[in-house]
Amino acid sequence: MENIKKTSIFKSIDLISLKPIKAILLFSIPILLATLFSSAFSLINAIVLKYTVGGDSVTAVNATSPISSLIFQFAYGCSSGFAIVASNKKGANDENGVKEALVHSIFLGICLAILITTIGLLFYQQLIDLLKIDIAYQEKAISYYKIILWGFIFTILSNVLGNFLRAIGNAFIPLLASIISTIVNILLAFALTANSLPFNLDTKGVAIATIIANLVSCLVMLIHIYKNIPSLRITKSDLKIDKELIKLMLKLGVPLGFQWSILFIGSFVQSSKVNSFGYYATKAASCYSPFDGYLYIVFSVLATTTLSFVGQNYGANKLKRIVSGVKTVLLIDFIFYALILIVTLPLVDKIPYIFLPANEVNDEVVFYCSSYLRIEIIFLIMQGIVTLSRVVLQGVGKTFVPFISGVGELLMRVLVCLLLPSIVDSSNILSNKAYFAICFSTPLAWSISALIMGGSVLYIYFKNKNKISESIE
Repeated sequence: MENIKKTSIFKSIDLISLKPIKAILLFSIPILLATLFSSAFSLINAIVLKYTVGGDSVTAVNATSPISSLIFQFAYGCSSGFAIVASNKKGANDENGVKEALVHSIFLGICLAILITTIGLLFYQQLIDLLKIDIAYQEKAISYYKIILWGFIFTILSNVLGNFLRAIGNAFIPLLASIISTIVNILLAFALTANSLPFNLDTKGVAIATIIANLVSCLVMLIHIYKNIPSLRITKSDLKIDKELIKLMLKLGVPLGFQWSILFIGSFVQSSKVNSFGYYATKAASCYSPFDGYLYIVFSVLATTTLSFVGQNYGANKLKRIVSGVKTVLLIDFIFYALILIVTLPLVDKIPYIFLPANEVNDEVVFYCSSYLRIEIIFLIMQGIVTLSRVVLQGVGKTFVPFISGVGELLMRVLVCLLLPSIVDSSNILSNKAYFAICFSTPLAWSISALIMGGSVLYIYFKNKNKISESIE
């Protein structure tokens, strides 16, 4: 499929022939690096703002993350579903099918971007109000959020193209795109917010920098596809819509989109409850929210790797390899969970100092931030099981169970947030004990989801054990 030059960095990794552990490790390394660079966007924004305009701007940007997650994750979930088609076609060695998957993924991505931008701009004030963001942060938060929405088409297309390339076994180009776009983001974020430079646009500057960086990411991947994969060059004759393929991609993508949205409705409710504890709780959330994303990185990377691995091998009917690969990833998850426990638990009191100037960190901020992180880190393996089980089910086309699991996770998170604080301290639902109860909402939600999806994976395995043993090696 690919017109590979002598430099092997452009070459797709063979996920259906290499030994599973070798394929998974080789494929996951560039995804890990790409994820680190992509995740650096929010960290870079926070650190730049911390030094150029102060901690309130950091809090304002991070306070919008539940809204961004609620709206944007629908599109991200959908694009992951679209990529399943590409990985299945790749595994079946259907070059024309892979190209059709690319064309239709881009088309659906553009449609989603228009829909989400419109909805977000129409209802942004209602969402801000529901979050109970302190009035001190609202103006800056809204400025950032609205600009991000206007440029969301580049965000979703970057995600669509990255998922597509990984689905066909190429993890290096998304990494390269992440490196280049992160450098662009750093330079522009500083240039558009530093007091010493001609522009000081505060949170608006960070939003503009992020949009331009995502545009650069899209261009890097499109240029690679055009120059190095002739079979995927899109011509006028390719710009036709296959209704059956659209239905298939929506069947795979929309349930995943709703699943991700459902998950983040729970996060939305949780953030609203945390913000009700006041100014310092909101500041603390602006510290632990970006940090806990880094805690999930290894699990997320292994899940992304597994999705492509399962999708391609399912398309090639190599079911034994799927089982072997899943066992390998689960073992790696547990190893990294142990390392995270050892490294991060002793450091949680220091996390606020990463995101806020030292003079804005006090005992209340440290309490709110460290309490949340300690409980979350202890339960983190549940997140690993959830992400792994989800992609296994997605890769074999079972999208209903992850959706039901998402509903269960939402209900648990909401019930814990609404009921547990008053059970723990009925005299004062804004006490430290009540806040401590809210910190259990995420871990208990993970546990429910892990039970549903992990159990479903085991059920499918034992139900199809004979079929698996007779499948291609």
